[in-house]
Amino acid sequence: MRLPVLLILLLSGAAPASVLWRGDYETGDLSQWTGLEGLASRLTVVQSPVRQGKYALRTELHQGDVASSGTRNEVTLAAERYQEVEGNDRWYAWSTLFPGDYPSNDTWQVFTQWHQSAGCCGSPPIELDLIGERIQLAQNGDAVWSAPLVRGAWHDFVLHVFWSSSSGYVDLYYDGQKVLDHKAAQTLPAGQYAYLKQGLYRNASITDVAVLYHDGMVMGTSLADVAPQLVNPTPAPPAPPPDAGAPDNPVPPQERTGSLGLPAGGCSQSAGGSLAAIGVLAAALILLRGRR
Repeated sequence: MRLPVLLILLLSGAAPASVLWRGDYETGDLSQWTGLEGLASRLTVVQSPVRQGKYALRTELHQGDVASSGTRNEVTLAAERYQEVEGNDRWYAWSTLFPGDYPSNDTWQVFTQWHQSAGCCGSPPIELDLIGERIQLAQNGDAVWSAPLVRGAWHDFVLHVFWSSSSGYVDLYYDGQKVLDHKAAQTLPAGQYAYLKQGLYRNASITDVAVLYHDGMVMGTSLADVAPQLVNPTPAPPAPPPDAGAPDNPVPPQERTGSLGLPAGGCSQSAGGSLAAIGVLAAALILLRGRR
């Protein structure tokens, strides 16, 4: 008897998954996103470097690149169907690369954020930013996790947010490791919604030209949607035991056999047995010659 699919999922402990949206630039352009804030010429889709697929976003920012009352070049996802409202339970995954020559500045730089719907200013409810030589996750301007900035390598982020003005929380995976577990916080201002922005937004006082890359953004309803490799990681093959298959006391090949390919060493049982066999063969030959 075949079990219904839903029953099989319940028995296995699995839950139906649902990818809600992808902003991974695999269209070769910015069409997966609903808009941008800044200069389109500074937000370009490139084929190298990439973290996955064929394309990634290159973000470049200069002092004086001003949009929406700030120094920024960001793509946005602000359509109503993607707005985060009270009670939404969402998972997001993406990768970011800070090149080896990325400048160091001892002030804030936001590279991914979920901005509140009302007002132009103030800290967003959820943001990933860079201050000096550390990257951090901040909630309403307060850092809840940080790690040293490592340039020249892709870094993988998986963020889980329960959006609520009273009972919100977040989980965070960084480079495949869970670094924040069910951190309670107000993730949504009361009576507002939040929307996603990615690129670079920073303090207007920074004079250095900065370039960074984003790739693979995906939104879903479960960890399995956005990072299945963290749900069912591929186990490493077991290492063979030391000297597997080798004898306990290996003997060099030149000591194992004599010149006829027989076991060496004059008085061993195996040698004696082999010599006896040769004697029997010789006697048989003599007998056969006598019968001719």
